[in-house]
Amino acid sequence: MARIRILVVDDSVVIRKLLCDTLSGDSELEVVGSASDGRIALAKILQLHPDLITLDIEMPVMNGLEALAEVRKLYPKLPVIMFSTLTERGAAATLDALSLGASDYVAKPSSAGGPAGSIESIRVDLIPKIKALCAGALRRRFKETQGFASIAARPAASGTG
Repeated sequence: MARIRILVVDDSVVIRKLLCDTLSGDSELEVVGSASDGRIALAKILQLHPDLITLDIEMPVMNGLEALAEVRKLYPKLPVIMFSTLTERGAAATLDALSLGASDYVAKPSSAGGPAGSIESIRVDLIPKIKALCAGALRRRFKETQGFASIAARPAASGTG
């Protein structure tokens, strides 16, 4: 079955690496690219056609809220999960992101648990949301590829008849 294609957008090299490595460790997920700001992310969406984006809020050049507004204009059905230290339940940034069309949010893990705690937090909090948001898209893509495969497997119609 097809894997969920993810674009990771965060200005922190450490967080991008942690997210990419952790998400790639799940056999149902594929990180197709990463970006350090919203402007780069918009260009990469066009190139990479991800199924979902994880998006930080605080970034240079174009922040996550600005990028989210553009993503919604250009790709209204593309799921976006805000992944930021600012996205905690009830936080103003979370409410802003949801009002701009974010599909969901996950708070970045605190550094108190160390790298192992951060990885576990991503596995428990982020990965299930990614899978839930993309389940329908994967089923549609699978059916489309199966339809093409069944058409290709049919014998060609002969010109006699």
